[in-house]
Amino acid sequence: MNKLIFLIFAIALAMFTTGCTASYQHMTLNQPANVLYPQSRFLLVTPVNGMYGNTVYPSSGFEVIQALTKELQHYTNAIATIPVPVTIEQIYPQDLAQTDYVIIPQILHWEDRATGWSFVPDRIEVRFDIYNNQRQLIDSYLINGRSAYIVWVSKQPNSLLPKPIRNMLKELFGKLK
Repeated sequence: MNKLIFLIFAIALAMFTTGCTASYQHMTLNQPANVLYPQSRFLLVTPVNGMYGNTVYPSSGFEVIQALTKELQHYTNAIATIPVPVTIEQIYPQDLAQTDYVIIPQILHWEDRATGWSFVPDRIEVRFDIYNNQRQLIDSYLINGRSAYIVWVSKQPNSLLPKPIRNMLKELFGKLK
């Protein structure tokens, strides 16, 4: 009986210690030629809302832009946003003339799984394509986030955005001085 209690305790402890942390990653898809973006003017395009299966998350596109803007403000104050999804070809020339770089996110995966009671983690995957004002793709990043399996308070998938976006921007801009 003691061995059974010990085994249950060991399994619970292992689940608790390994399941209570979220994980993140980001990767560079294109290798830029030592491009850094200090004090540049950015234009952000709101992505199409994310979905999982047949469920569309109606504010997810706005949440991506909101998280990106918040982190980007550490580097520059020159940030403008297009509030609807458009392609790089659809951006007006006068808008491009007033910016240095355009960031167009694409939500590839957005999964809200009520982790607090289901023990299934929330997951996100967002691609960020960065263009210059000549409509040339100069950089791409893919960020992934997964919540913990065990959480005490259920959060939304947008809570997985800040850390990988911050890491992506650190790579773009270098470390804050």
